[in-house]
Amino acid sequence: METESTTGRSTLHESASTHQSGPDTTPSVAVIDAIAAESSFDALELADEFGPLYDVIDPSALDSLFQSTAGTDPCVGSVTFEYAGYRVGVDQTGRVELVALE
Repeated sequence: METESTTGRSTLHESASTHQSGPDTTPSVAVIDAIAAESSFDALELADEFGPLYDVIDPSALDSLFQSTAGTDPCVGSVTFEYAGYRVGVDQTGRVELVALE
């Protein structure tokens, strides 16, 4: 897993697809929804085909990383990992970037 600051640097790749989640969608759910939208699998089939998301990243940790709590702001930056044949990037805005691995 990589964590990198998004300040002053664009992380978009030319071959990437980007999905924006809603404000009430957790990052872990946004990742599953984005991959399902790009692949031939629905959200429930992804775990059967590629293993559960928690095999590559802790979904609770991912969700809490970008969550505001009383008196604190959410982290600024992004997390990158590989899952289901994609390099997945998630940032604090709810943006999920998918780059197909070759």
